Amino acid sequence: MDWLYNEFKQTGKDYASQEEVEIYDPSHDDFRNIRQEIAYAESWILPNPNASILDIGCGTGNFSIHFAKSFQKVYALDISPPMLSFARAKSNLLNLHNIDYIHGGYLNYKLPDNSIYGVISSLSLHHLPDFWKAKALDRIFLILKPAGKLYLHDVVIPNEFPEKAIQDFIDLQGERGGNFLREDTLIHFKEEFSTFDWIMQTMLINAGFHIQEVSTRDKVLKTYLCEKPPII
Repeated sequence: MDWLYNEFKQTGKDYASQEEVEIYDPSHDDFRNIRQEIAYAESWILPNPNASILDIGCGTGNFSIHFAKSFQKVYALDISPPMLSFARAKSNLLNLHNIDYIHGGYLNYKLPDNSIYGVISSLSLHHLPDFWKAKALDRIFLILKPAGKLYLHDVVIPNEFPEKAIQDFIDLQGERGGNFLREDTLIHFKEEFSTFDWIMQTMLINAGFHIQEVSTRDKVLKTYLCEKPPII
C-alpha cells in the first residue's frame, strides 16, 4: 500500500540517536523495574525450548536477551539501527546467538501465520496512531500459534479523569528523574500516540484476542495479558 504508515519516522524521542540509546536503560531505571516486568511477562509466556518468540520494539534487548535463554529462537525487531546494534552487542557478550535482530516494526515484518509461540510489546505500540495499532494487533494475531500469548505493556490513558492521570504521571516522573524524565514524559504525551484503555481493549478484542488480565501502575502504565484462542 502506498499509503502505509511510515513507522521508521521517529516520533517523540529520537531513538535513532546514539546518545538517546546509551541513556535509555539508565533513564528507564528511574521509573521501571525491568526485572519485575520480565518476570511478569515470563509468568504469562512460559519458557519453551522448542518455540519461537517475537519482541517488537525490542529497544536495548532486555526482554529478547532474557527470553533467548529459554527459547529456541527470538526475533527482535526495532526501527532504530543504533538500538539494534546496542542490543546485539549485549547478547554477544553473553554468547547468545539465537536472536535474529531485524530492522523493522509492527507493520512490515514477515513471519508465517501460526508460527510464533509468544509476542512481547513493551512501551512501543504507542508510536503508532490508533488505526495502525489495530492493524499491528491484527498482524500479531495472525502470526501467533493457536493458544499463543501476547504480553502488551504500554502507556495507556485511563477512561476516567484522563487529564489528571496524565498530569499526575508527568509530576511523578519529574520526582523520579528530575527535569530530564519530566521532559521525556511531556514529549510522550505531546507527540506520541497513547490511547484510551477502552479503545485499546476494543482493538485487542476486535483482533480476536481473549484478554485474560489487565493491570495498572502509576495510573497510565497498563499491562494486558492476551491469548489467541486455542483450536477446539
